[in-house]
Amino acid sequence: MKLFGGSSRRQPARGAAAAEKQEKKPGLSGMKKAGIALGVVLVLAVGAVAGYMAWEKPPERTSTGLVGATHESLPPQGTQEPDSSAAPSAEPTEDPNAGAPASLNENMYTFAVVGLDQSSNSTDTIMLGRIDTEKHTIDVVSVPRDTMVNVSWGVKRVNTLYSVDVNQGGSGIDGMLAGFRDLLGFELDCYALVDLNAFVELVDAIGGVDYNVPIDMVYHDASQDLDINFKAGMQHLTGEEALKVVRFRKGYATADIGRIGTQQDFLKSVASQMLTLGNIPNLPEFIEIFESNVTTNMSAANIAFFVRQFLLCRSEDINFHTAPGNGGDSVKGNSYYALYVDEWLELVNSCLNPYDQPVTEENVNILTHSYDTGFYSTTGVIAGGRDSFAAHPSYVQSTPTPEPAPEPTEPVQTQPPVSEPATGSEADVPAE
Repeated sequence: MKLFGGSSRRQPARGAAAAEKQEKKPGLSGMKKAGIALGVVLVLAVGAVAGYMAWEKPPERTSTGLVGATHESLPPQGTQEPDSSAAPSAEPTEDPNAGAPASLNENMYTFAVVGLDQSSNSTDTIMLGRIDTEKHTIDVVSVPRDTMVNVSWGVKRVNTLYSVDVNQGGSGIDGMLAGFRDLLGFELDCYALVDLNAFVELVDAIGGVDYNVPIDMVYHDASQDLDINFKAGMQHLTGEEALKVVRFRKGYATADIGRIGTQQDFLKSVASQMLTLGNIPNLPEFIEIFESNVTTNMSAANIAFFVRQFLLCRSEDINFHTAPGNGGDSVKGNSYYALYVDEWLELVNSCLNPYDQPVTEENVNILTHSYDTGFYSTTGVIAGGRDSFAAHPSYVQSTPTPEPAPEPTEPVQTQPPVSEPATGSEADVPAE
């Protein structure tokens, strides 16, 4: 019988020779075994990636558009005071989103990452960002903690948005996001409120960070149990050490702006190291810490989505910026960072705006101040009025020196009090 139709095929050997051949018949070669094993690994890997990508998902969002025109007519007497230096106000629109852009870029997601000190409920680290999942770029804008915001309470700083909302019975998140909306002119997609302990755990979860500490850092505050002592130079930082480095502020000539620069540089180093590795070490632990210890509107699947998008970026395509403004401003002895409105809107539109139309002054609610021009509000209104600004305890309003009573025939001369000091004060700034 011919097998396989081949007449030239050898017939099986017989007898002892056949038995010997059968004993020596080789199995699969080492190369073939390796090939099969590699194929199995590849199948499993492809399946794992497919499963991971099926599990991860971007956050759900609705296009609320840009905030409608915020200019208001003059408020009733005794509520809010119009700002005489602002442009003429217009009647409010019935629909706050009237005229909003029709198109939200489906590849752009916006977010806020905020550092929270739970002991004081202060949010002294505020970063607003946008990730483009098509171009694989990330832009992050730091907002100084003393940035002036148009709110009715006395200390009108952006880092009070969360704590005041909590004190008024809110979650803190709603008040904070409303304040960000005022500055940006649109709603953010995602937020992450990270407390100090979570920061430490997150840095440890990625194995620590190699970082070139920019200056000698020496600071001690017994009330906060805080002891910072680092020499300038490259070193490997644990979570606890990294936290001390990014909190340090007193040694910079520009104080909070110097600290922001170090925070940005530190995060750039983290991003560069993770992208060089092509992964995030201990990713499951990282996601678990984030989900368990960070207040956020993102699910684990959302976090996984952003992690993968991040790993698709190049380090040179991750850019950090700082809100433009005057950090030397003060009102009644309290220091403020006064935004430069035109430059701020330009930065918002180039780095943060996910819509196909630009944010303008009509969409934002920004209060700023200058000693040369006074107050300026994009809405034409100072929330609470000019007198609602709180005075720092060390602030003393200037008053004229009493003079002897004049003769009855001479008129009494009066001198208006000085409403604001000529220089800022940092005495109100809490310790690091």
